[in-house]
Amino acid sequence: MIVINGRFLTQRVTGVQRFAYEICRALRRIGVSNVILAPSNIAPEYAIEELPVEKIGGKGSHFWEQVTLPWYMHRHYRGLPLLNLSGLGPIGYNHTIMTIHDISYLLRPRAYSWLYTLYYRIMTPWAAKRAKHILTVSQFSKHEIMRCYHIADNKITVVYNAARTMALAPRKETRPYLLVVGSLMPRKNIRRLIEAYSTMPDAGFDLRIAGVTDASFADAGLEKFAHTKGIQWLGYMQPDELDSLYRNATAYINPSLYEGFGIPLLEAMAQECPVLASDIPVFHEVCDAAACYFNPMKTEEIQSVMYTITQDEALRQQLIQTGRQRCRFFSWDTSARTIRQLLDA
Repeated sequence: MIVINGRFLTQRVTGVQRFAYEICRALRRIGVSNVILAPSNIAPEYAIEELPVEKIGGKGSHFWEQVTLPWYMHRHYRGLPLLNLSGLGPIGYNHTIMTIHDISYLLRPRAYSWLYTLYYRIMTPWAAKRAKHILTVSQFSKHEIMRCYHIADNKITVVYNAARTMALAPRKETRPYLLVVGSLMPRKNIRRLIEAYSTMPDAGFDLRIAGVTDASFADAGLEKFAHTKGIQWLGYMQPDELDSLYRNATAYINPSLYEGFGIPLLEAMAQECPVLASDIPVFHEVCDAAACYFNPMKTEEIQSVMYTITQDEALRQQLIQTGRQRCRFFSWDTSARTIRQLLDA
């Protein structure tokens, strides 16, 4: 029996929450006995009727996680492991497994509010030292955590993300477009991508940007591009809407400067959408040969790869084929079995 920190169920679904939700579902499928302790304000996008959720009151705040949750664990589940899939977890409970998705707050602090950065700079090394084990989502992130926090190799296990289980969305007739999915944090490098696109003479395709603008993370300099011709700001999209966008895009492009993984890369591949990706180590780990890489710091390279993918159908078909094969390498059930083996050890 394992207890799972369900605070993530109160949050809008982005990459971190997707990981937590899908791992919970996969643990259930492979027969791992568990209960998810969650606050009262669970977000409607989660199908909790298929999960063993136990609401323990209060809303999903830091107070709930650091006070309410460990108090409840001590009273009702003392001695059982507490699995924290979306972050640090409570420091007041000793038998914890925590997840560090990446350490961008440490390496790229300007992307975040000062309060967010301060909290995680203080809490992460403390929580990591107390945790029985640490999960992370890529070999790249594991090496970053080891390097920055001097944590032993055998205390960290890589548990990969995967694409959602999805059917192929229908094809639609539409003007050609490249798709970007993600938040608008500066490390996502959306500004340089937009500058590259906006200075292309008669591009012949649109740029659609799906993601969430958060007051803590937004790159204020993007406002001047709000009405740039050919750019469509789509905001937050539901999963079925994203599936259709991937399926009908000429390509998915990710110009990020730093990531811990990159779930949209796999979601694009699963919808037979060619992938264009920054030439950064973690994207090579995720995509291998199933992407066309470019230097995210060079506008001319971004322009070149965008132009090439819209003109070279043979390249598109090659990337679709290799992407279809590559996304099968990642599975939520396989990742859940890795956690089960860790628990059984």
